Amino acid sequence: MSAKVKKEKRTSLSRRLCLLSGCIIILMNVVQLLSVTTNAQKDIVEEDLAMYENMIAGYSESLTNKLEGYFRELSGYVHADIMRAGDLQSCYEWIQHPNRAEMRGEFDYILFAGPDGQARTDIGGRTTISEREYFKDIMQRGLDTSIDDPVIGKTTGKPVIHVTRAVRNENGKIFAMVSGVLNVETLTDVVSQIKIGDNGYAFLLASDGMVIAHPQRDFVMQKNFITGITGGKEGKNGDMIAVAESMTRREKGAQFINANGRDGKDLIVYSPIEGTPWALALSIPDYQIYDLVNTIRYLLIFFAIGITVSLCVVIGLLLVFSLKTLRVVEGAITDIASGDADLTRRIDIKSNNEIGFVVKGFNKFTDKLHSIISDVKASKDDLTVAGEDMSASAQDTAASITEIIANIESMQHQITNQNASVDETAGAVNEIASNISSLERMIEMQSSGVTQASAAVEQMIGNITSVNQSVDKMASSFGALQQNAQSGIGKQEAVNERIQQIEQLSVGLQEANAAISAIAEQTNLLAMNAAIEAAHAGDAGKGFSVVADEIRKLSETSTYQSKTIGDQLNNIKDAIAEVVTASLDSSAAFESVSRLIKETDQLVTQIKSAMEEQQEGSQQITEALHSMNDSTVEVRNAASEMNEGNKAILNEVRRLQEVTAAMKGNMEEMSVGARKINETGAALSSISDKVKDSIQQIGNQIDQFKV
Repeated sequence: MSAKVKKEKRTSLSRRLCLLSGCIIILMNVVQLLSVTTNAQKDIVEEDLAMYENMIAGYSESLTNKLEGYFRELSGYVHADIMRAGDLQSCYEWIQHPNRAEMRGEFDYILFAGPDGQARTDIGGRTTISEREYFKDIMQRGLDTSIDDPVIGKTTGKPVIHVTRAVRNENGKIFAMVSGVLNVETLTDVVSQIKIGDNGYAFLLASDGMVIAHPQRDFVMQKNFITGITGGKEGKNGDMIAVAESMTRREKGAQFINANGRDGKDLIVYSPIEGTPWALALSIPDYQIYDLVNTIRYLLIFFAIGITVSLCVVIGLLLVFSLKTLRVVEGAITDIASGDADLTRRIDIKSNNEIGFVVKGFNKFTDKLHSIISDVKASKDDLTVAGEDMSASAQDTAASITEIIANIESMQHQITNQNASVDETAGAVNEIASNISSLERMIEMQSSGVTQASAAVEQMIGNITSVNQSVDKMASSFGALQQNAQSGIGKQEAVNERIQQIEQLSVGLQEANAAISAIAEQTNLLAMNAAIEAAHAGDAGKGFSVVADEIRKLSETSTYQSKTIGDQLNNIKDAIAEVVTASLDSSAAFESVSRLIKETDQLVTQIKSAMEEQQEGSQQITEALHSMNDSTVEVRNAASEMNEGNKAILNEVRRLQEVTAAMKGNMEEMSVGARKINETGAALSSISDKVKDSIQQIGNQIDQFKV
C-alpha cells in the first residue's frame, strides 16, 4: 500500500491556488479592458462623428461659395447694357466679339441662347440646347440660376458643367440665358484637395449617382455608385448603394459600410450642396477613427500583464510559507499509512490555526475508526456464515428459475403455433369476406343489368308495335300507290295516242303549206307577166301595172308567210318527236315503278310477319327477365346475410388474434422477466461468491488492524 502511495502523481496546492488567482486577475482585467475600450470607443466615435458632420457641412458650404463665385463671374454678361435692350442678334454678336475672352475667367467658354434653344459660344461655336435641363430650368421653369449634372459638351466633347443665369430685358422679362461651361476636372481638383487624416478623402456624386469627383480618376464620369457597382444591393457593396441613394435624395447622414478592397469598414458622412443637385461625402477608414482607442487598449493590456504577474508572485510566496506546517501533518499521516495499520497511534502537533484544527479532527476520526474496526472484527465470523448461506440459497434459486424459464419457453412455443393458426384462419376468413363482397358486387351488377335489360326489352316491344303499325300504314300506302301507278299508266297511254294524232295533223298542215307556197310562186309569176304586158301597153296598161304590183306584193307576202309557217311546223314536228320520246320513257318508268311497288309490298308483308314473331319472342324474354330479377333479389338478400355473418366471424377472429397477441406479448414479457430473474440469480450467485470473498478479504484486512 505504501508503494502505491509513492507511485501516485503529486500535485501542488500552492500552484493551483496561484493559477486560480492568476485566472481571476486576468478575467477582471479583461472585463475592465472591454468596459473601458467599449465606452472610450463609443465616446470617440460620437465625438468624431460630430466633428466629421461639422466638417462636411463646412466643405459643402465652401463648395457652395465657390459656385456662387462662378455665378458672380457671369454678372458682367447678365448686367451688360446690350443685354437690357433685348435684341438677340446684337447679343450674339456682342458675345462672340474677341474682346469678350478676357471676361471668361475660369470658364472654358461662355454660351448664350435664346428662347428657341439656338445657342452660340464666345469661341465661335453654334449648337442646340433645347433638350438640356439647364435650358429648361431658365426658359421653361423661370429660375434665375441653374447648375446641372455633368454632361458631354456638344462643343468640346468633354464632361462639363453649366453654370447658368437668366438674362432679363428692361421690362424684367427673361428673354435669354448665359452659361459658363466648366470642365469637370476643375471640380475634381477642388474635391481631391480635401484630406481627412492620413487616408480619409472626399467624393462628389451627381443626382443620378454618377461620380463627379473622386481621388480615383478612373471613377470620374465612369462609375455610378447606384447602378455600376458589381454585386448588387445584396452584395458586399449593397450598403454603398444605400448611401448613394440617400445622397441622391438630398439627405444628410453618416453610415459605416464595408470597405472596398480591405477587411474592415469605412465611415461615410454625406450632405447635399445647396443650389445644386449634387451631394458631397467624406470617407474615413475605421482604423483611423479607432486609432486612439487602440492606443488605450494596448496600454491597458500592458499594465494588466504587469499587475497579473506581480500579484501571482506575491500570492505564491504567501502560500509557500502558509503551507509549510501542513507538510508536517502530511509526514505523520504517511507514517500511519505505511505502518501495520496501528490505530492506537496519534499525531501530536501544537498549532491553533486551521491546520491545527485539521490535525485534531484527524485524531478524532482515528478514534472513531478504532471503535468501528473493533466492532467489525467481532462480527466477521457472523458475516462469513451468512455469506455461505447466501451462496447456497442463490444456487437453489438459480435452479428453480431455470426450470421456470424452460416451462415459459415451451408455453411460448405453443402460443406462437396457435398465433400462426389464428393468422391463417384470419387470412382465410378475410379471403372469404373478400369473395362474398365481390359476389355481392357482382349480384348488384347483375341485378342492375337485368333491370336495364328488362327495360330495354319492354322498350323494344313498344318499338316493334310501333314498327308493325308503320308497316301496316306502308302496306296500305303501297296499295294506293300501286293503284295510282296503274291509273298513271292508262293516262300516259291516252296522252301517247293524242300526241300521235297531233303528229298526223302536223303532217297535213305541212302538205297544205307546200300547196300555199306553190300557189304563191304561180301568183308571183303571173304578176311578173302582167307587169311585162302592162309595160308593153304603155299608158293604157298603167292601171293594170298597179294591179300587177299589188298581186306581186301579195305573192311575196304569201311566200314569206308560207316559209314562216313551214319553219314553225318543222319546230312543232321536232317538239312532237321529243314529246313522243319522253312519253315513251314516262310509260316505261310507270311500268318500272309499278313492278317495284309490287316487290316492296311483298317485302313489307314479310317484315310484318317477322316483327310479329319477334314481338312474341320479346314478351317471352320479358317474362324470363322478371323471373331472373326476382331470383337475383333473393340471392342478393342471401349474400347480404352471408356478409353480415362473415363480418361477425371476422370480428371474433380479430378478437382471438388480439387475445393471442396479448398472450404472446405477456409470455414474451414473462420470458424476458424470467431471463432477467435468471440473470439476476446468476449475478446474485456471483455477488454472493464475491461477498464471500470480500468478507474473507475484509477479515484479512481487519486482522491487520491493531486495536
